[in-house]
Amino acid sequence: MATSWNITLNDTSTVFTYFPYYDGFGTGNGWQVWYSETGYNTVFANPGIGTSAHITSLPGANVTFSFYGTGIVLHGMANCTFDVTVDGIFSSSLSSPSDTLYSKQTLSEGTHSLTLTAHPNSGQQLAFENAVIYIDQAIPQMASYSNTNTTFLNYTGNWSTGTDAHVPGGAFHVTETMGSSVSTTFGGSSAVVVQGIVNWGNWQYTVSLNGTQSVLNASSFWFIPDTTLFYEGGLDPEQIYVLNIADTSEDGNKLAINSVKLYQPQPTTQPSSSKPSNTAEIASIIVGVVIFLALVVGFLFWRRSRRLKTVISERNFDVLANEITPEARTTHFPALAAPFTNSSATAKIRPEKFLLRPIGGSTDDSLHYRERAIARGPGSATSSLGPYSEPRNNTSGSLSSPSARGRRRPLPPPPDSISSGAFSLQEVRHSPRPSGLETPVQIPDSEVDRILGIIASRMDMPERNLSSSPPPQYRN
Repeated sequence: MATSWNITLNDTSTVFTYFPYYDGFGTGNGWQVWYSETGYNTVFANPGIGTSAHITSLPGANVTFSFYGTGIVLHGMANCTFDVTVDGIFSSSLSSPSDTLYSKQTLSEGTHSLTLTAHPNSGQQLAFENAVIYIDQAIPQMASYSNTNTTFLNYTGNWSTGTDAHVPGGAFHVTETMGSSVSTTFGGSSAVVVQGIVNWGNWQYTVSLNGTQSVLNASSFWFIPDTTLFYEGGLDPEQIYVLNIADTSEDGNKLAINSVKLYQPQPTTQPSSSKPSNTAEIASIIVGVVIFLALVVGFLFWRRSRRLKTVISERNFDVLANEITPEARTTHFPALAAPFTNSSATAKIRPEKFLLRPIGGSTDDSLHYRERAIARGPGSATSSLGPYSEPRNNTSGSLSSPSARGRRRPLPPPPDSISSGAFSLQEVRHSPRPSGLETPVQIPDSEVDRILGIIASRMDMPERNLSSSPPPQYRN
C-alpha cells in the first residue's frame, strides 16, 4: 500500500488568489492567462486549447493559496528571480532552470499557506502552471457525483441545465439568480473537490463547509470549461459534513457546477484471527514431519535394497564360477583358505566351492569389482547431489543440458579386501607353485562341452531362497 497521494490544482483554479488580479491584458500590468496552442486571448469567452499558465512581467506580482498536506511542488518557468514564503518562512532570490519552480516535501501534516512572488527585470517574466499537493496518507478512492445527480445534490433557487462539448460529460447546472444554491451532506471522506466553469460573465460565489465560509471569484476573459472551484483536505472520515455553494453576485452573473468529488480512505484489511494462523502453522509442521519420515523410510529401503542386491550378485557370481571349475582338475590349484557353502543342499553336492581366481593375471581381475559396483546403483550426471551435476535451467527447470548428457559419475574405488574365502589375486600371483604341478593339463573337448552346458543351464537358474544362505566370509 502506498503511503502518500497527491492532487494537482491547475493555475486556472479559483482557489488561487492572484495579485493584482486573476486575469487581464498585458503581462506588464499583472497576470494574464496563456494557452500553449491558443496563446493569449483576443476575444472574450474564447475557449483555450493546450496547457494553460498564468504569466506576469510585473515586479511584485504574486499568487497565494492555502492547502492541507505534507508537501508542495510548484510547476512553471521563470527567467527571473522570485521569492516563496511558506507559513511565514521566507526563501528569497530563487531561480529555476527547469519546470519546477519550488518543491518542499518535509512539511508537517496540516494546513499551510504559500505565496509566490515574481521579481522580473525588463524583458523577464514568470509563468505559473500548477501546484501539486502531497498528503502522507494511504491512497484514497475517489467518488465522483455529476451535477445531474439530484439524489446526492440538492438544488434550491433558479437552476437550469446547460450543455457544452468542452464540459466533461457534456452537461452542467447553471444559475444567474443571486441566492441560488446547491448543497449536499456526506461523510467518510478525507477531502472534497468541487469542479465547475470559469468564464466571462461569471462572478462571485461562496462555499460553506460546516459553517466555514470562503468567498471566491469565477470570472475570467477565457471560457474555462472545467476547473477546481473549491478544495478542502484534512477532513475527518468519521465526521459528517454539510457542503453549500451559493451564488452571491448580482442577478445576471452566472455560477456553473459540473461535479463534486469525494476522496474516501480505502477500507482497511482486517488481520486474520489467531486460530487460522495456528491451524496453518500446525498443518505445516505435520507436513514437514511426514516428509521427513518419508525420506527416512525411503533411505532405509534403498539401503536394504542395495545390500540385498550386493548379496545376490556375489552369490550368483560365486555359484557360476564354481560350476565352471572342472572337478577332475581341482587338485592342480594351490591350497586355498577354508571355503564356504551357500546352503546345506549345495554343500552336499560340491563341498569345496570357491571363487575362481585365475593365475598369471591374463584374465580381467576387475570383474568382481564391477559386479560389486553395479549393486551400488549407477551414478547420475544430472543428480543435484553429484559432483558433476549441471546448474538448473531457470527458464525450463530441466536438470539436463548438452554438456551434462554423456558424462558419467566415476565409479567408486574398489574395497581393500575381497569378500570371499579365496586368496586375493596378488596373493595367488606370489604364492609358490606346488611341486607336483609340472605342466598345465590340457582340458579335453568333451570337458569343454560339459562346462558350456553347465553355463547355459545356470543362465536360466531360478532365484534361490536366501533365508538359509550365510553371509559372505571375509579374510582376517
